[in-house]
Amino acid sequence: MKISDFKGEEALDVLAELIEPAAAIMSDKDIAEFARKKNRVMLIKTLIKNHKAEVIEVMAVLDREDPRQYAEKVNLFTLPKKLLEVFNDPDVMSLFTSQGQSAEETSSTSALESTEESAR
Repeated sequence: MKISDFKGEEALDVLAELIEPAAAIMSDKDIAEFARKKNRVMLIKTLIKNHKAEVIEVMAVLDREDPRQYAEKVNLFTLPKKLLEVFNDPDVMSLFTSQGQSAEETSSTSALESTEESAR
């Protein structure tokens, strides 16, 4: 299932389940670099090598299945198909590319500073 297919409370449930594995993946500096360079091959290779459990968990959540049972049923033929499906989803890729970009961007004002003039 695509991330954008989830609506309402189900979307919140999916988000809650994705927070931990996504945070672990997005904190990987190599992942951020490959995402910034839009190098999908190295991004996916690094994901598979460095974040096996998180990748399985993300795919299981998106398919609304238990990660342990999901890990037992995916194989060398079904796994690449699912990975391509997930990483061809523009919403998923925007998570990685926006993470990589925001890590390098700096703000010139405080996040709490108002940019509007106060009415007097």
